Amino acid sequence: MGRKTRRQLLGQHFLHEKKILNKIIEAIQPGPRDLIIEIGPGQGALTFFLTEKAGQVLAIEKDYALVQALEKNQPENLEIIAGDVLKMDLRSVIRNYSLKPQTIKLAGNLPYHISSQILFLLLEVRDLIERAVFLFQKELAERITAAPGTKKYAPLSILLQNYFDCQTLFQVKPGAFRPPPKVDSTCLLFLTRDKPQYFPESHQEAFFNFLKNCFAQRRKTLSRNLETSGYRKEQVQEILTGLGLEWRIRAEALPPETLYSIYTLLKKPS
Repeated sequence: MGRKTRRQLLGQHFLHEKKILNKIIEAIQPGPRDLIIEIGPGQGALTFFLTEKAGQVLAIEKDYALVQALEKNQPENLEIIAGDVLKMDLRSVIRNYSLKPQTIKLAGNLPYHISSQILFLLLEVRDLIERAVFLFQKELAERITAAPGTKKYAPLSILLQNYFDCQTLFQVKPGAFRPPPKVDSTCLLFLTRDKPQYFPESHQEAFFNFLKNCFAQRRKTLSRNLETSGYRKEQVQEILTGLGLEWRIRAEALPPETLYSIYTLLKKPS
């Protein structure tokens, strides 16, 4: 097997289909008072469309060869940062480049291998942004938008949907990229909620860890998973009965509000 190219190592698949690019622009809704932060602009297919409508575009690109190419046709309202967004303090970057008042939006055709990490970066800056539009591998997009009672529903679904209205916009076939990936992609829209929908921000870390325990072994019941993580069987079953739930129920069957109720009841002093 031959050595991988730099593009392959970075997981780069450049979007080129104009119809898809236009649909992404429509979802971002760039305006003259907007700062658009594009993660991974690549060859600039989306970037230069954004500069035509947005007040300011900030492009963060890891591949310096691509940075140099972007700089050759750089309009006045485009700033380019050469570096790895995962190693940056994105909050500080946003504050350094944003004007007041200004609506801040994120966008990007993300390399699949960093998609999950970008989601946690998105959570870190949620209070600064109005919306985000990203392309993901279809399977991950289905997890993000999954509803209770489905196989894709998971702690990540609940965490993201607590802070964002997560909407599936459209599917993208491999042929829209160069080189084409081996899987389909999905474009998602994240609209920042005015306030958390299911649980308070102060409980995020503890509740997310609790959710990971609830979903630890999906074929097991919620009760069994919680027992395995250290909760007393009698206490768990008493709480489930009090909420009118079958003790054999699985975590994936329960809406976030119910899971949060179980969490708060288990945390109460006995």
